[in-house]
Amino acid sequence: MKATQTAAFVAWAAAGLLGVGGPARAGQTPTARAETAPAQEKDPFEREEEPAPPLADPLQGVNRAFFHFNDKLYFWVLKPVARGYKSVLPQGARVGVGNFFSNLGMPMRMFSCLLQGDLKCTGTELARFGVNTTVGVLGFGDPAKSWLKLRKRHADFGQTFGVWGMGPGWYLNWPLLGPSCGRDTLALPLNAALDPATFLPGAGLIQKVNYTSLHLGEYEELLRAALDPYVAIRDAYNQHRRHSVQTRE
Repeated sequence: MKATQTAAFVAWAAAGLLGVGGPARAGQTPTARAETAPAQEKDPFEREEEPAPPLADPLQGVNRAFFHFNDKLYFWVLKPVARGYKSVLPQGARVGVGNFFSNLGMPMRMFSCLLQGDLKCTGTELARFGVNTTVGVLGFGDPAKSWLKLRKRHADFGQTFGVWGMGPGWYLNWPLLGPSCGRDTLALPLNAALDPATFLPGAGLIQKVNYTSLHLGEYEELLRAALDPYVAIRDAYNQHRRHSVQTRE
């Protein structure tokens, strides 16, 4: 799978079928981006990332059952709701909602960076929160990125455990949550405890619907491109999480 395909693929897979992620760029769908992006020649000196070692999957039967459950839930429930939500709320507003929840998640990212010994990332997260909460009006805007070029680090406690040397363990596909592994599952309570959105009634559902409304069509495209979607998502998730631990991105 090409790097660009993997990146788009993982944007959905790593967050889970019902997961939360960053907003799409305003005014462009994945297809539009592919059609309008200029062709780039491959750099002969660029090193390609080595494939991740296969992720153990001894519970594949159960994982596949949960994968199909999530798949049906997406097509029968989440997608129709997200389409209705999209028809009511303009894209700019939905991007703002995504920014708001991302800003709320600062404590989880900041402490993850701190525990990884990355003081630059820790300071960046604090600065982004201060700027976006004030100038960005409670985080609905992201002037820290657009004006100050301070970019969010996608840090979490699963990544932190990996930086500390913990292996991924077995692959797991949870209902509602989607792709995971033993290490990332162990980190879920810590991630949730340091994300204020966890304690806001209905926030999780709004996040899921809002995220999906900004990425409609990506999962369908992923299914069409894969011979076995379950295996493709598992391998993409594995590659993505290995990359996040090695590069701390």
